[in-house]
Order: sequence, then structure tokens, then C-alpha cells
Amino acid sequence: MHDKIAIIESMKAGLLSGDAEAIKATHEAGRLTARERVEKLLDPGTFYEIELLAKPIETGLSRDGSSVRGDGLISGYGEVNGRPVCVWAQDAAVFGGRLGIVHAGKIVTLMERALKARIPCVGMIDSEGIRWEEMITTPTNYAYDRIINEQVKASGVIPQISLIMGPCKGAAAISAQISDFVFMVRSGSCMCVSPPAEGVSLDAMGDPVMHFKKTGCCDVLADSDDACIEKARELLGFLPLNNKDRMIPVDNGDDVNREAPELLDIVPGDSKKPYRVQEVISVIADNGRFFEIKAGWAANLVVGFARFGGKSAGIIANNPRVMGGCLDVDSADKLARFVRFCDAFNVPLVYLADTPAFLPAIEQERKGIIRHGAKAIFSNSVATTPQIQVYLRKCYGGGNLAMPGNNLGGDFGLAWPTTELMLMHPEGAVSIIYAKEIAGADNPKAEFQKRVAEFKQAGAVENVWEAMTVQDFIHPKDTRSRIIKTLGLLEGKTLETPGQRHDNMPL
Repeated sequence: MHDKIAIIESMKAGLLSGDAEAIKATHEAGRLTARERVEKLLDPGTFYEIELLAKPIETGLSRDGSSVRGDGLISGYGEVNGRPVCVWAQDAAVFGGRLGIVHAGKIVTLMERALKARIPCVGMIDSEGIRWEEMITTPTNYAYDRIINEQVKASGVIPQISLIMGPCKGAAAISAQISDFVFMVRSGSCMCVSPPAEGVSLDAMGDPVMHFKKTGCCDVLADSDDACIEKARELLGFLPLNNKDRMIPVDNGDDVNREAPELLDIVPGDSKKPYRVQEVISVIADNGRFFEIKAGWAANLVVGFARFGGKSAGIIANNPRVMGGCLDVDSADKLARFVRFCDAFNVPLVYLADTPAFLPAIEQERKGIIRHGAKAIFSNSVATTPQIQVYLRKCYGGGNLAMPGNNLGGDFGLAWPTTELMLMHPEGAVSIIYAKEIAGADNPKAEFQKRVAEFKQAGAVENVWEAMTVQDFIHPKDTRSRIIKTLGLLEGKTLETPGQRHDNMPL
């Protein structure tokens, strides 16, 4: 017994210490080793590694001579801020991190355990692809097909986060996108489905900045391995362990009755003047903390997580600084994806509405704004999590569908005095309704201004608090406290859904 224990302990010690030369090369490249990444993600001393001694299968090919235990994957569980989480990390120093059968099996095993335990799963991807020697010689399903199947089973049950900290190619890229959130590192990571053509670099094909700004495939872009891991720890703090978990409020010391008079200076009274909606969010959120998702893509819409009275909530806000806050194809997709996640995990949603509706453009119509817009509106309507709408200034036309009122599943509407809830901007409406009177006037410009003033006084523009979609007219400084009170009111919200197998959202 003692001899066997000594042998096993010696083997473990060798694996835990790692290859000194490989570690040195990794550090010289400005990166962390796989083991260091896992240990930095988890609270000190909490990591429990599983299947450490697993060996790659023997194929009879020359590669077998360099086989190592662990098969290039570190997997196990631990804690992040005292809460349990499963984690795996590919070791680029072993076979280039390429996926083998045992390697894939370890990922599947860990995901099965995460799903049974109902705790989040974080995967750290750093791989040159698939280990072709094994896939050719050994028929098996233990590759990305099995991994993706487990991801789909876990989708909407436990949070899944992919940290791309090196190459992520082919099926690995698809697998990463199936997770709930994708992080990338500015220098060193890349993601693509197809191999680059001759003369095209892998970086050009899967550049992280491109995915952050152009494709929307990257949710969070970090400057380094350390920053990426720290951001992942922060995000996990906003998320429940699973779809049944009721998160314990965080006592962060921010007064729930705190007023925010600075909002009057941030948001101009003139609905045509721009501002950064992130400044509004920072003022009303607990301690000014806002974790933005997909900040570089479709920036006309801002989504992310914050706390109100210590409780996590998802925020969806139009951003007048970009495109005047108009909605388009990409922002519709961004909204739908975020709503679906929050609804799956019963995270309340707070909408900050200030939009002139969907962008009227031929290009948008040809890209399918009808289908994409329907996706966003469908997501809002089918959601059962609490939904609060705060109307900051304008919300015209289709904007009333994308930033949903009561008739589309919204639970409570709060309106600032600058709110305009209409089919279109007053000036646009007047130019259509009174086109003949304006054209026939001695001074068309003066007539136009007169009609606009009359229209505002007579219509819902000035009396928005009488609208059915608005339950409370509030002073901007009270926005934070009203959101907190309303979220408390809706905390026990339950909604019976029809007995369909699943809905058929336009995708």
C-alpha cells in the first residue's frame, strides 16, 4: 500500500510541477500556463483536480512516444468568491493543446458533473485543433460532437463561459459560441471556423478585435490573460449558479434610497442631443458598477449586468451617442440574445428606453430587419422574468415593441418628464398631418413650429403619464430608488406558460 501511494504521489508531483522549459517559454510569450490560469480563476486553495493521471490512448503512431498523463487538459472544480464552479483548461504545451479522445472525454465528464451539481462551467480554450492521429485510428464520439451535445443539455440550466486564450479553430469555435459568454485576449487568441487560405494569417482570419467589433462573436475583450480571468471572476459574481438558484443579495453599502440628481446634467432635455447611456447606468447602479456585454459590437444598444439594492439585474439601454439610439439588425440580435439568457436564469431586466425606433434604410431592409426585429420583440414577449421599462426621453414606433411596454410582457413602466411615447417624432408627425397647411402658409417655417407646439400640447407628448404603458411618473433623481422598489415588488413574479414543447422564435 505505502509503495503504491508513494508511486502515485510522485507521479502527481511531477505533473503538478510541469515542464520547466515549457513554463519558461510560455511566460516569455507574456502568457500564463494552463494550470496558472485555473488557479488564478479559483479562490486560493479550492481547486480539486480530477483525472490528473489519465493517459492518451495508444494509436501505434509515432506520436505515442511523447504521450503524457493528463492528456493536455486540466479539469476539476473549485470556488469563485466562495461559490462552486467547474473549470477546464487546455494545455498548449502538450500536443499544442489539440483535442484527443481522452482529452475530450475529460471535458465531457466535467460538464456532466457540472450539470448534475447545477453549477457554472468555465472552459479555457488554447488549442491548435483536433489530434488527427487518434480521430483517424479510433472510431469514437468523444470529440466536439459529444462536447457540444453536453453544452446544449446544459444550456439555460447552468451558466457556461468560454475563455479563448489561444487558438480556437474549427469545431472548437462553434463549441465556444454555444456557451453563454465568450471572452478573448487581445494578443494571443484567435477564433475561426475555416483554416486561413494561402497567404492569409490565422490572426487576420480570427482576430479578437474583429470579433469584438464586427461579428459580435466576442462578448468581452481583455488585454491579457490576467485581465481575462479577472473579468470572468467578476461576471460570475453577477450570475446565479443555475436556473433555479436565488442569488443572495450582496451587501455593498450603497443606499437604496440614494438620489441621483446628476442625471439631470447627463441627459439633455432636447431629445435630439446625444449622450452616453453608460453614464446613466453608472449613476443608478450600486456603487457605479456595470459589467457591459458586447461593448464593441452594435454600440447603439448597451446590455450588461448591474446590481440594484445588492441584487443582480440585466440592463438593456438605447445609446443615443451611436446612431441616435436607433435599432438595427445587429442591435436586435444583441437584445434578443441577452434577453434569452436573463430569462433562462430568471435575472430581472431593466430597460432604459430612448430610441427613435428601427433605422429606416434600404440596406437594413435587405439585411432582414423584419426578421431580426421580430426576433428581438419575440424574445421580450416570451420572457417570464420581471421586466421594468424606464422611459428616459423618446420611444417612437417600433421602439415601443423592442423596449417593451405592458402589452408585450413588460411589468412596470416608469417615465421621466422628458418622455415622448408616440408613433413618430412630433416634427415628423406634424410634417405629414399638416403638410397642406404648412405648404400654403405665408411663412411655412413659422407655421410648422406653431403646429409642432400645438401638437405637443394636445397629444400624449405632454401627458405621457396618462398612458397605460406608464405606471409612475418619476423625477429623474428618484430613478434608482424606484427601480429598486419595483424590482422588490416583482421578486415573486410567476407566469404560467402554454404547454408547447418550445416556442418557435424567428431566428
